[in-house]
Amino acid sequence: MAEKELTACTLSDNCRRRFRIYAYASTWFGCFSDVMLENSAVIILYFVMLGTDNTLIMLSTGLIGIVSMFLLIPASGIVDRLGPKRVIALASWIACGSYLLMAAAPFAGKPAAPYLVLLGCFIFSVSRPLTNAAWYPVLSAILKPSERGDFFGFMRFSYYILTGMVFCLLGILMGAEPPVWFLQLIIGITGILALGRSVFISRIVLPEETRSKTHDFHGALKTSVCNGPLVGFSVYICCQSFAFAAILPLTLLYLKNGLHYGDNYVQILSSGGIAGSICGFFFYGSLVRRLGIRNLQFAIHAAYILIPLGLFFCGSGVPYLPLLIGLLLFAGNAAFSCFTCAFSQESLALARPGNVAMAAAFTLTYQMIGTAVGRTAASLLLGNGILSADWSCGGISFSHYQTIFLFSSLLALFFLTLVFCIPSVVPKHENYYNP
Repeated sequence: MAEKELTACTLSDNCRRRFRIYAYASTWFGCFSDVMLENSAVIILYFVMLGTDNTLIMLSTGLIGIVSMFLLIPASGIVDRLGPKRVIALASWIACGSYLLMAAAPFAGKPAAPYLVLLGCFIFSVSRPLTNAAWYPVLSAILKPSERGDFFGFMRFSYYILTGMVFCLLGILMGAEPPVWFLQLIIGITGILALGRSVFISRIVLPEETRSKTHDFHGALKTSVCNGPLVGFSVYICCQSFAFAAILPLTLLYLKNGLHYGDNYVQILSSGGIAGSICGFFFYGSLVRRLGIRNLQFAIHAAYILIPLGLFFCGSGVPYLPLLIGLLLFAGNAAFSCFTCAFSQESLALARPGNVAMAAAFTLTYQMIGTAVGRTAASLLLGNGILSADWSCGGISFSHYQTIFLFSSLLALFFLTLVFCIPSVVPKHENYYNP
């Protein structure tokens, strides 16, 4: 690790403000590729249009977690050797290429097309750990601790309101059965926009000290492993991600293949979910100030229990079902947006000075393990016939989608036993914690 590291205290207020604007702008261009794969229905509808089965679709939503849990920690070493800006440039080109591959997949013919789209999802998943590992050292250099909550809230609010408006408009334009070329065009443009992330990050001036040719990878990893609160928090995040990671994409799949709604309806409802993310990000900074990080994290955990439970009762005979699912998608995305902001804020608070890249990679690895296992488990449960396709209780019929919602709610309830791993719950300890 480099002996000297840039901190926000070395920058003037004007310089720090300008760099924050560049950081915001980088996400405004890169966010479309992130949101399209993880929160929008576009890729799911694209898969369905190409004749892909449910197992492969759910597997594609878990690829980012699967790849990241193996690559995030090595990626932190790459960041320390090459520097954050070079790594983000590399990741941006990889992201662009992956989306262009997905857009071109139908030209290969129907048998191969779904697998080329899956390959594109995999290649994009390789870019994510590189971006994430490089992102936190950049933020550590331009943000004071007191600025982190507002920055993460506004950053994600701004790019989700941008993507939410765009994807909602696309849902209106595409109709119930859009042509393949329309989705190809959307995906291809998204890939080109991903290059904008590198353009704006390159404008942030970081000193040579953020890159070290003598980086002690094992020493940095040992520092993180010996940081008890960091490890405990990472385990908690992993378990929470495992319980909730499949819920939002599974809900979109349930709308399409379980309830048989039209593509435009699914995309509009998914845009309602993005609106939930927008509200969560917008109010995050004020919620932290009013409730405190600890109480907010308790509220998020409660939402992770109640939202899947609500979806469990959303059967085909329920009155006002689209509105009800839309509200639950809104609430689920709002809770998840607060979860990601709190996670980012606490990760920076727990990272020892000089060990930001590795500490962030360490916690992100655990988050991605939970995400990958949760979504892969949902994929296997849907595709292998382990769960009954339909069952009834008390005269009410339930599908296998609803069964998974119930399992997720019960898991989140069980993981309440781990709340003492949250550093804000036990803030006084011997290890490093700088909220």
